[in-house]
Amino acid sequence: MQHPMDKTKELSPASIEEKRLLARAFEAFNSSIEKLRAYQLKLEEQIRELKHELEVKNQELTNILQSLPSGLIVTDLAGRILNFNRSAGAITGIERDAAMGAEINALMGHAVLPHPLDDEALSLISNGYGQRFKITKDADTRTLETDTTLTVSEDGQRLGIIINLSDTTLIDRLKEEAERKRRLAAMGEIAMQVAHEVRNPLGSIELFVSMMKKDAAPGSDELEMIEHILGATRSMNHIISNLLEYTRPRPVELDLIDLHEILTDFVGFANHYANAQGVVISFLPEAENPRIQGNKELLKQVFLNIFMNACQAMEEESGGSFTIHTFSYVERDPLVLQRFQGRVLGPEGLQVLRIALRDTGKGMTEEVKRKLFDPFFTTREQGTGLGMSIVYKTIASHGGTILVHSELGSGSEFSLLFPQESDGG
Repeated sequence: MQHPMDKTKELSPASIEEKRLLARAFEAFNSSIEKLRAYQLKLEEQIRELKHELEVKNQELTNILQSLPSGLIVTDLAGRILNFNRSAGAITGIERDAAMGAEINALMGHAVLPHPLDDEALSLISNGYGQRFKITKDADTRTLETDTTLTVSEDGQRLGIIINLSDTTLIDRLKEEAERKRRLAAMGEIAMQVAHEVRNPLGSIELFVSMMKKDAAPGSDELEMIEHILGATRSMNHIISNLLEYTRPRPVELDLIDLHEILTDFVGFANHYANAQGVVISFLPEAENPRIQGNKELLKQVFLNIFMNACQAMEEESGGSFTIHTFSYVERDPLVLQRFQGRVLGPEGLQVLRIALRDTGKGMTEEVKRKLFDPFFTTREQGTGLGMSIVYKTIASHGGTILVHSELGSGSEFSLLFPQESDGG
């Protein structure tokens, strides 16, 4: 007889079928979970690939933007900088980290974008907006131009502002140099014709007045008048001689000379006049190689002309200082290198001997600096306006160039740059 506890409960066919269905449902569920996991892994892999592709594309775009030769600045609709490429930094001298997030007008110190940036201003930008302004970089004034436009979405929504920044200083200087040469050529022709026409009768006047002087009584009014006439005649002859010297196209004989020796002699000569004017001359000969191909007498005249101009600029200050500083270096600035005409320039730049002549005078306005080397331009009543023109022409005849930095109330600096061979030969 079987014990009641040993009895096994028999399952009905319906219960067995339900268990089979439930087991199959769990299997199907587990299979779906596995498939979902596989899909999830595949989706994650695709997301990683897309993210990588996006990073690569963004890096490529960044590289392109950074490699553009023109400056590119991207701002939001409030004028805050979102992107500032490498060329923009090179043009402005502003580091990218300092630019990012800054307001463009405050950063540049100029109204690069209209203010305020309201709908009217944004509409103006969308139709083409540009500015032209000057900045000071490395003690050099440069001219910048901007071309500004809006970025918009496909549905026309405004997204930001793109500013294309270009440095037009080189182009402006080339235009200025071309215009100056045109003026010099035209004025030189006229000056030569006038000088020849005037010099002949002037010589006759001086001859006849000298003859009259012999017959004039000593101490008489007649003799005094004759002396005035002779003085005026000699002054006119001096002006005409300068004109002919300026316009006469004669070759310059160049020899290997030591500029330190020439400047030492010049300082000794100029000190006599400087002491009387209350001007202190300082000479700092720091150039490693002071030899250039030059003409000793013409360069002495250049130094004298600049020195006399400096003394006249310091007259109102009752004296001052005049410093001569020489040094050698490799010039790499394209704005300066373009001035050395006829020189074959490599990527390493040009070996240069620089003579900086600084004074503590009253300085010059931008207008005076622009016309400084034009013939017949002068700010003095008794000046002929040829001294600085001859300086410019002489430096050019040596294959060099002259740079001027001056501000009102801060004195002036004339930098004479002469090309050298790397070995100093």
